[in-house]
This record gives sequence, C-alpha cells and structure tokens, in this order.
Amino acid sequence: MIRNIAFDLDGTLTYFNLPFDRIRKEIGIKEGFVLENIMSLNYEERMKKLEVLKRYEIDSVKNARLMDGVLEIIEFIESKNIKKGIVTRNCKESAEIFSKKFGIDFDYIISREEVTPKPSPLPVILSMIKTNSRPDETMMVGDFKFDLLAGKLAGVKTVLLRTEKNADFIDGMIHLADHIISSLTEIKKLVD
Repeated sequence: MIRNIAFDLDGTLTYFNLPFDRIRKEIGIKEGFVLENIMSLNYEERMKKLEVLKRYEIDSVKNARLMDGVLEIIEFIESKNIKKGIVTRNCKESAEIFSKKFGIDFDYIISREEVTPKPSPLPVILSMIKTNSRPDETMMVGDFKFDLLAGKLAGVKTVLLRTEKNADFIDGMIHLADHIISSLTEIKKLVD
C-alpha cells in the first residue's frame, strides 16, 4: 500500500516552461544540463549562477499552469491519507510559490538546497524519512529520467508521466519506470 507520493514539479505538476536556452545563454553554458554545469563551478561563480537560475525558476512558476488532473489526484490522495510532496531540482522558493499559488498543502518540499538533487536518490530517501514510509510504500512520479533514476536508486516505485514535451525521448526512460501514465489521475489505480 502506498503511503507517500513524491512528485516532480516542472513537467509533472506544472506544464514545463523554464527557458533553458535563455538560461544557458545568460550564464554562459553552451550545452548540457544547466544545474550540473553550475555545480561544477567554483563556489563564488556557482553562487552567482544559482541566483540567475533561481530568478528564472521563480518567474517561471509565477506564470505556471497546473498539469491536467493535478487537483483531482491531490484530492484523491488526501482522501486516502497518503502523504504527498514535491521533490524538485528547483529552488525551494519556487516550489513554495507553486504551493501557495494553487492552494495545495504539501507534506514536504525537498529542493536542491537541502540535499544533492535528482538523479541522486537522497531527495527521495529524505521524503521517506519525513513521512516515516518505507520504499515499498513510496512512489516517485515524474516526467524525466532524473526523476525515475532517483526513485529507482532509492528503491521506490517509479511512475513516468508521458507528456507532449517528453514524447521524443521517452523510449530512453521506459526501462526505469514501473508504471507509465498519460494523466496524473491514473495514479488512482496504482496506490492500492
């Protein structure tokens, strides 16, 4: 029985809208994952670049739209007394703004400021500690390989949300997913 569901934020709870090309240009990265590039810099440069990234994340979430089915699945999860939270590579402030904007009270928000971000399993493990749940009682829901890899490494059930944004590269993630869904409301059939 599932007692804890950890949700990714961008592309899972919200329609993905971070302008990564613009972010890369402003912080001087030609290619690759923005956060990993930033984390490889010396401390002073890293802090400057993280502030730029944070600004974009906050602006993005202020204009965010809920992914279809979010409110319905949150209501269902609450009716089943299942703990729910956000596990994101974003800054904590952006996730808190999201929570307030849409009036969703999460049991926890775990961001890159607290632990090594996904694909590390640490954010998912921390979600289990915060909810006193075991791996077999925990589910990680996301739209990208880092979400699934973090879940797999933590030993929890992984759920891949198929979206228009990840359709071109979904084949490279299927092997990491215990379940593949096209709508968040499909989680209902996975929790019992």
